[in-house]
Amino acid sequence: MKKCITAIILSLLVSEVSFAVDNITWWGLVAFRQRHEVYKEYIDITASDSTLWGTLDFTDENSKTRLGYKFGVIVDVSEHIAGAITLRSGVGEVMWQDINSENTGLSPGLLEAYIDWKPPYGQALLGRFPQQGNAMWDIYAATLNIRWPLRQDNPTDGIFSDKMGALNGLKILVPVGPVTLRGIYHFDYVSGRKRTHEGTDNPPAKGPRLDQYTYLGGLSFDIAEVLPHSGRYSPGGFGIDVDFEVDFDYGSPHRTRRISDTDSDSTYADEELWGTTENIGVFFDRIRSGVDARFSYGYNWRKEIYKSRYWDYTASIEVYGFRLTGRYQYNSQVMQFGSYMGHTAIRNATHYYLNYTLWGLDIQPRYIKFDTEIAGKKATSTDRYELTTTVRF
Repeated sequence: MKKCITAIILSLLVSEVSFAVDNITWWGLVAFRQRHEVYKEYIDITASDSTLWGTLDFTDENSKTRLGYKFGVIVDVSEHIAGAITLRSGVGEVMWQDINSENTGLSPGLLEAYIDWKPPYGQALLGRFPQQGNAMWDIYAATLNIRWPLRQDNPTDGIFSDKMGALNGLKILVPVGPVTLRGIYHFDYVSGRKRTHEGTDNPPAKGPRLDQYTYLGGLSFDIAEVLPHSGRYSPGGFGIDVDFEVDFDYGSPHRTRRISDTDSDSTYADEELWGTTENIGVFFDRIRSGVDARFSYGYNWRKEIYKSRYWDYTASIEVYGFRLTGRYQYNSQVMQFGSYMGHTAIRNATHYYLNYTLWGLDIQPRYIKFDTEIAGKKATSTDRYELTTTVRF
């Protein structure tokens, strides 16, 4: 059924835009990954014997061969409006899927489908539109796309599309010189109903998935634009490009209490969300080398659930086509319910990536270390070794 729907979408898309072939942009990627993982689980603080807390319980090892792909098309209908659709492998929560005998995970799913409207002095994205990753959105999206541990944050492996590669709703951008103002109206769910009974004291009857939404306001400041020569310097003919950008978002999510047993993410009556990201990059043209650094912070408080903070540091250096990246993610979460009430969960991930493109193929060996502690006692740890190869077109 999903394959039929996908074929219909593509057929309609091709038929609708056949009159403007010159205004179509196709793009995509296919990636292959081999992974070996060592997972250790420790006895946690729910055990009755406190002397066992933090001691190793068992070790699991696994190897996985994984595949992922994305395929998109952007159609410029006119000077002011465009439409876009992006398909990806996996109709569930992640782009990467294990290769198995059934291969059901490789069926295409809809990642993005949106209208890009560009009137004078602004831009609006409507539908399921792309969203750049940062610590704020990662911490917000964890409860939507990471089902275990339930309603807890997990820095996963640093691939943003494994959490939230797109947002449902509306995004408005208004550039004012080097500053771009933005507003986002995001839905966790996109359908639902509520019936209010008049003349009675009965509470409103709510449908199985009442709409839940988040308002965010923010801005980005391209500091490089106010630097001399628009951030480009050529002392002695030695070209240097400088990029420096800061952004900030503050959100006001609105949610309802639990509606049904099947609606596991609707437990927050009140919430606060905000975050900031700083990017800086320097590239030396003559020696084809550069340095990039990024810092991102996210804060998310959910009433009677947790107070969570998330730091994400990334730095990369590129020399003659070789790119080395280091990344450190740290999540501090104070639990406010259940067996872990009053305790702090600490989750961190350390990443090392090396990229090099050889005859069009991007090759990336990776090592990632995950650790989780609860109340100062180790809960889980994972060592992940991967080799990823990617082709883009």
